[in-house]
Amino acid sequence: MNLLLFWWLLESGREEADAMAMTFVSLVLIQFWNAFNFRSDRLSAFSRPFANRWLDLAILWELSLLVLIVYVPFLQEAFGTFALSAQDWGAVIMLSLTIVPVIELAKWVERRGWLGSMG
Repeated sequence: MNLLLFWWLLESGREEADAMAMTFVSLVLIQFWNAFNFRSDRLSAFSRPFANRWLDLAILWELSLLVLIVYVPFLQEAFGTFALSAQDWGAVIMLSLTIVPVIELAKWVERRGWLGSMG
């Protein structure tokens, strides 16, 4: 999906640096969703999503760092980012969320035993 995001941004007239920055943000957000998804290899991410206080705090900390990288000028220069607009954030959040149903479907298939014995 990130490759499609990168391509779409370039095709829509965005600068390569902007496309790279938004793809970076999307990749980071995907890892946040994956952290919640992989708390269990069988249970849904929606089953007590905020049960792990340390994971929640770690994600809040990392989200704070991501916001700093996106909005603090000297960090923008170091990481090649720019101040994302609300529309930019909406696009990367929506795209990054597409990983959730993929992992949920895989867990659902696993719970039904359709993949055979894994052990």
